[in-house]
Amino acid sequence: MATLTITLTEAISLGDGSTDRGTTNTQTITGIDQVDHRILDLTTSFTEIIKFGSLDAAGTFKHDTVRHLRITNLDSTNFVNLRIRTTTIEFYVKIESEGSNEGCNHFLLSPTVMDANSGTDFGGALSFANITSIEAKADTADVQIEYFVACS
Repeated sequence: MATLTITLTEAISLGDGSTDRGTTNTQTITGIDQVDHRILDLTTSFTEIIKFGSLDAAGTFKHDTVRHLRITNLDSTNFVNLRIRTTTIEFYVKIESEGSNEGCNHFLLSPTVMDANSGTDFGGALSFANITSIEAKADTADVQIEYFVACS
């Protein structure tokens, strides 16, 4: 079994030349025995890129074993849309391009459960359910993404 180390660093020097801000957070996750790392091409149609289930299978990760998941948009211009689904609900996430000033080009997930509420149910009780799949599509032109999944 291996130990996964995840390090997230934010660093900024503000315009006055003397004010630096930022943090580094490091997490270690022990017991990792499966890793899937892939770079793939996306078109402008949704494609299922990751599946989750009760058992490990071809292209499917077992729900309660996923410890870390990262999806990165490698394109310098175009953003990516993610559709994250359970059996009854879904939500969408925009992953900016690598060259964007609008936000981060990474999506992180752990564990593999979610809840989403419609505009008529804001503030309702949380009811987490297992994610069944993650789909992705390029916004305006084909892109490459990278994903990394670590499981115990």
